Amino acid sequence: MTKKPLITVFTSYYNDEAFLAEAIESVLAQNYPHVEYILLNHASTDSSRAVAHRFNDPRIKHLDLPQNDGASGNRLLLHALSHANGEYMKLLSADDILEPNALEKLWDAAQQNQADLVFGDVAFVDEKNKPLGKTFFNTIYPPNLPTSAYLTELLRGASCFPYAGNLIKTSALRQVPLDTVSVQLADMGLWAALLLQGGKLALTKETVAHYRLHKNQMCSTKNLDIIALRSLGEHALFYQQILKLSPALSVLKELFPKDAFISQLTEEDADLFSFALAHALMQQISKPACRLVCRLHIASVLNEPPLAARIEKKFNFTIKDVREEILQHPILLTPLAYPLISPTDKPMRYPRLRQAGRWGVRCGLRCFLRLKKWLTHSKRGDVKEVV
Repeated sequence: MTKKPLITVFTSYYNDEAFLAEAIESVLAQNYPHVEYILLNHASTDSSRAVAHRFNDPRIKHLDLPQNDGASGNRLLLHALSHANGEYMKLLSADDILEPNALEKLWDAAQQNQADLVFGDVAFVDEKNKPLGKTFFNTIYPPNLPTSAYLTELLRGASCFPYAGNLIKTSALRQVPLDTVSVQLADMGLWAALLLQGGKLALTKETVAHYRLHKNQMCSTKNLDIIALRSLGEHALFYQQILKLSPALSVLKELFPKDAFISQLTEEDADLFSFALAHALMQQISKPACRLVCRLHIASVLNEPPLAARIEKKFNFTIKDVREEILQHPILLTPLAYPLISPTDKPMRYPRLRQAGRWGVRCGLRCFLRLKKWLTHSKRGDVKEVV
């Protein structure tokens, strides 16, 4: 019989006094025998720390950060990783709740599939943990798609996995360069990186956690304007991080089976993998942030003469092709070019977006009037600085 390994559960908390005790109780009540629980206090100003320290259990490691650096799950995850001893790691938000057999079910799925990343289903509950009659796999994404389909969704900016249902192999997690700046897309970047680097995915239909919906959570509808504004910059960071990876060739070929460049790659072309990935993403994903980051990455690669020569010889691709792509698919860098919002999604719905839109219109009009004035002076031969 296979000996069950240690699983490290990690929960960071900041002013979560209303829900933290339930989260901790759900971890300590697990029927899985080998658990280490890291509780990280992110400089709470309410009674959260006192709530956490009420639990006198040898499986708990209490950590404290001296100051709050703002929301960034991966920054806190890095801190926890330096204290984690488990073969697997379970990330649990302070307002979510595990089913008593959650770790057992997740580990069974990981063992049966030799998986590096596992997700179980998650039930949606209200603020008082009352079931809402819906689960993630039943209402958002099904659990029976091929890995390439989920990875495609992640690269398009869709959150296709239930965060509360995760289990991660720690050795694979340590190989991922974590984005410690992003908030909204931090977990998506982590899942995408694990899979792109060849990590194996497994999903189980078993419900393993309760995802609590309440007005104070980060993704609450009252914060949609903040979410949209954050996502504008975070999508650029997301694609930058993706292009820093060393993707597995087998994953690239499965992800882009008809791509002309990727189909020519061999294991000897490892230094060209990120270039080929950037080119494929630029062709298939229309988000402005994706196109811009991929173009900059390709230009950077082509600025290296040896790589540029190899790329021209192998793919017949030069900087001239980048210039043509820029003209064929221009990027409008205005506040209306939000990566998450298309022109049909009414981007002026929220106050901050509306304000940004007015600012963009004023700036555009001002630039047009200055250009018109400059051209008028040019035609008269009276060229001077226009302020």
